[in-house]
Amino acid sequence: MKTTMLDFSAHRIVGRRSPNKAAVFSIDVEPDYNGDRTEALDRLPDLLAAVREAELPLTAFVVGRLFTNRPDLCAQLVEAGADVQLHCHDHRDSGDSAESLGRGIAAYRSFVGAPPLGYRAHTYRLTEELLSAVVSEGFAWDSSILPGFGLGNHRHRAFRRSGSLRRDDYFVIDDALIEFPVASWRTLGIPFTHSYRQLMGSFVESLLDRALSLPRLLVYDMHMVDLVPDGRVWQAPLPLWLKCGHALVRRRRRGFDDLIGLAERLRELGYEWTTLSRYHEELAV
Repeated sequence: MKTTMLDFSAHRIVGRRSPNKAAVFSIDVEPDYNGDRTEALDRLPDLLAAVREAELPLTAFVVGRLFTNRPDLCAQLVEAGADVQLHCHDHRDSGDSAESLGRGIAAYRSFVGAPPLGYRAHTYRLTEELLSAVVSEGFAWDSSILPGFGLGNHRHRAFRRSGSLRRDDYFVIDDALIEFPVASWRTLGIPFTHSYRQLMGSFVESLLDRALSLPRLLVYDMHMVDLVPDGRVWQAPLPLWLKCGHALVRRRRRGFDDLIGLAERLRELGYEWTTLSRYHEELAV
């Protein structure tokens, strides 16, 4: 598998400003902690019930093998009206490749009956090979860039600011692919995701809210292991440092109530909740 990370300087990346303040709840639907266990994943229906009651749309990036191995959960996403798109084929692999992307697309098509429009790479890692494959497979948009510290670590200047020093919200790569990056607090580049919010705690988050701004297009990411207790992290196939991080996060668990509270807080700040596919459609109008 090729692992040459994307050389952003070799590509034409044009920043765009969102026409309105839009927020997206996105979830990476995958087995727990990159392994085979599903104690947290099996509680996906609880999340669907919570967002349905709060009238919140959801974009779900589903691991390809789940369309075959867990069609029950995939069917519930479709029945709930979620914007179902493709994640990597198998989180047990070390990353994505053109071959694994093809397998994921085939699994998606066999279940949904149409090709996916959007993609999110394994651990936010775009390689040269993967970008080329995503474009050649005809994806309309991608959400793999995390312009902040940690996994992904896409801190290239193209994703930090535009030439006019105005902050950009999404990007067009080589006039071929629209990139909707995962949200981060401006300037410091701290990811605005469920796991990072739990890691820093409510006090630090409140300080960041006062000092830093958020993008006008706010793509919030989460996993079921972020939302519900599972107690299986020490048995997961993860490096020790990441297990320790997950263990700390578990001590500061923020579940469905926090998620709904965040939605209301962002609404008060003028954000409208949508899905990435719907947002993409509105850009094309």
